[in-house]
Amino acid sequence: MPTQKEFPVVANEFYAIAGFPRVVGAVDCTHIKINSPGGAQSEIYRNRKGYFSLNVQMVCDARLRIRNVIARWPGSVHDSTIFNDSPLCAFGTGIILGDSGYPCRPYLLTPLLNIRTAAEEAYNRSQISTRNPVERLFGVL
Repeated sequence: MPTQKEFPVVANEFYAIAGFPRVVGAVDCTHIKINSPGGAQSEIYRNRKGYFSLNVQMVCDARLRIRNVIARWPGSVHDSTIFNDSPLCAFGTGIILGDSGYPCRPYLLTPLLNIRTAAEEAYNRSQISTRNPVERLFGVL
């Protein structure tokens, strides 16, 4: 995650995307395909799409630089479980943006599911656009 010194620069770069303030990271998970590890525990590595994988969580900045990575969870593990076990839960400076697979917290903002107002629609557009670097990062990798 960005240092205190880097915080203003990183937050300004995210703000320039879609006007979302105080963002210092975008988080998401991706499945990295693996061969069956074999043994009695092998099925925990099978993900919901039916193949064996590691579920890898990454946080990146607006320039697609990886700021945090956790690559140890079997493919069957949900994104929110990985996040809840990560040191990011103790993160206190700035905001991290995640998709709807994550729990909304004061430091982790997710899209709204039931849009009722124009302001909520504007929030979602900005949140999704500002979170996009992590999606692009996975495409690059």
